[in-house]
Amino acid sequence: MNDTSVDEQATIRRRPRISPVWLIPVAAALIGCWLVYQNLISRGPQITLQLANAEGLQADNSPVKVRNVEVGHVSAIRLTDDYRGAIAVIQMNPDTDALLAADSRFWVVKPRIGRQGISGLGTILSGAYIQLRPGTKTTKANHFKALQHPPVTSADTSGISITLTSENAGALNVGDPIIFQGQNAGLVETAHFSVEHKRMRYRVFIKSPYSRIITDTTQFWLRSGIDLHIGARGLDIRTGSLQTIFAGGATFGQPEGVNPGGPATDGAQFKLYPTQSDAMQDRFDLKLPYLVLLDDSVRGLTDDAPVLYRGIRIGTVQKVPFFVPDYDYSELSEFRIPILINIEPQRVANLVDWTPEQWHSNLQTMFKHGLRATIKPANLLTGAMFISLEFIHDAPAYKPHELGDYTIFPSVPGAINSIQQQISELLDKLNQLQVDNLLGDLQDTLQAIETATRSLNTLLGADSTRQISTELQATLKELQKTLSGYQQGAPMYRELSRSLTHLNQILGNLAPLIRTLNNKPNALIFGSEETPDPIPRAAP
Repeated sequence: MNDTSVDEQATIRRRPRISPVWLIPVAAALIGCWLVYQNLISRGPQITLQLANAEGLQADNSPVKVRNVEVGHVSAIRLTDDYRGAIAVIQMNPDTDALLAADSRFWVVKPRIGRQGISGLGTILSGAYIQLRPGTKTTKANHFKALQHPPVTSADTSGISITLTSENAGALNVGDPIIFQGQNAGLVETAHFSVEHKRMRYRVFIKSPYSRIITDTTQFWLRSGIDLHIGARGLDIRTGSLQTIFAGGATFGQPEGVNPGGPATDGAQFKLYPTQSDAMQDRFDLKLPYLVLLDDSVRGLTDDAPVLYRGIRIGTVQKVPFFVPDYDYSELSEFRIPILINIEPQRVANLVDWTPEQWHSNLQTMFKHGLRATIKPANLLTGAMFISLEFIHDAPAYKPHELGDYTIFPSVPGAINSIQQQISELLDKLNQLQVDNLLGDLQDTLQAIETATRSLNTLLGADSTRQISTELQATLKELQKTLSGYQQGAPMYRELSRSLTHLNQILGNLAPLIRTLNNKPNALIFGSEETPDPIPRAAP
């Protein structure tokens, strides 16, 4: 028997156990997460679209379409942070990532009335929707800005897009046509004003095959329906087709005598000119300025007036009048109107191949030989004037002179001023004549004529003159009566005709005797010699 006893007490510990019931919510949560994940990866990308306003769009209702196939829908609409627009949250369908290129375009399709006609009538019943045109860039984007107006060209149209710049705001509108030789070659897609450059920028789409005509040197200008121009050549009226009359538009062409260069690339930039003449004038970029001082009136002479040499245009009037800055015109002996002209060598490049230095040198030589500028009327109806360059043989000697930084082009008075000078010289000569003596002699002559006239009247009024006049009238009456008896049909006229006829017969009978006496004067005494009868010749 054991002496020591130990009291032992058993301790029971219970381990915590997870109830199988908890497996049900855990499984449900896992299934839910899986479903959410599957929904996220199968729902497609989500993008935002900035709009000017959300007119016609409804959340969870307005679709997004490509070629009338639904590829997404508007899931939510909210205002922008600055409250100046709207943001549409678009949920795209799966496998639509390729449609969301950085240059993709979105716009709202709704009923519209514009220059291209009426569009979007189908949305009256179905409601507005968003149209997507996929881009071509490889970079992707998830935020886009909707277009204010639908593109005027379809995505299937081939061609190039170019940019036209103009200082004339409102010259073109979206949808205006681009005309080439009467054919519709393209359309204006967008138009906006650049505040930084203070000019309009138009994006124009030129469709194929007209896009192949566009080169580096192509010029564009406005084409109004009716172009009215009054200039040195008179009244010039050009009309286009009915389309251009009502829709306006622009046109383009290739300058004559200019290398066309290479074909224009997509995105090329060109200048839009107001008229074709402005476009033609701008290609003459080489200008030699000269200053002409005119004694004549410059009324009718305008900027862009031609400068002609014997009918050939070699320059243009730049400014009328043109006052050189910081020049004291009191130094001139007489105040003359300064005109700035530009000699444009490119206008006669096919006739004269001179460098600018040669032009200056040769013109100086021509000045010494009498080359002068003068103003002449170009059109008497409109009063337009132009500058004519001519050689004047008796021109004053040329002295090189400059006014500021400009060389003086010597000038002579115009034809009208010359006529005025001639009239003035004639009046001076008349003033030098002794008019008083001439008037005295003329008065004496008139008095002598008056005295002679009175004497003639006295002679005609005398009694003897009246008696002579009476006898002369009686004699004339008798003479007229005598002559009337010899008129055709009168008895005396018939008797005289019979006597003349009888006299002709007697002379005819005496004709042989006269011929015999002419041949042999003594034929009356000795008789005439008998001649043998003539023997006729035999026929050959």
